[in-house]
Amino acid sequence: FWAAAVGVTVMLFLVLGSTAEEYFAPVLTQLCESMGLPPRFAGVTFLALANGAPDVSSTIAAIMSGGKGLYLSLGALTGAGMF
Repeated sequence: FWAAAVGVTVMLFLVLGSTAEEYFAPVLTQLCESMGLPPRFAGVTFLALANGAPDVSSTIAAIMSGGKGLYLSLGALTGAGMF
């Protein structure tokens, strides 16, 4: 069981790495070049914005739902900010 779990985990990391290398990194590099920014800038800004986008969109959806959505969104943002 453990050998299969480790094998699947390694395979998933390899697929994730190759996908990011082929699709995500070139887009970020081209975006930085078109804006005249150094490529390091992509890693510290655009990547962080892309990482936080689901949290922001789910918070907006929770607030718009009404009721206890405001409390849910505050808890989600607080939890996301701790990591």
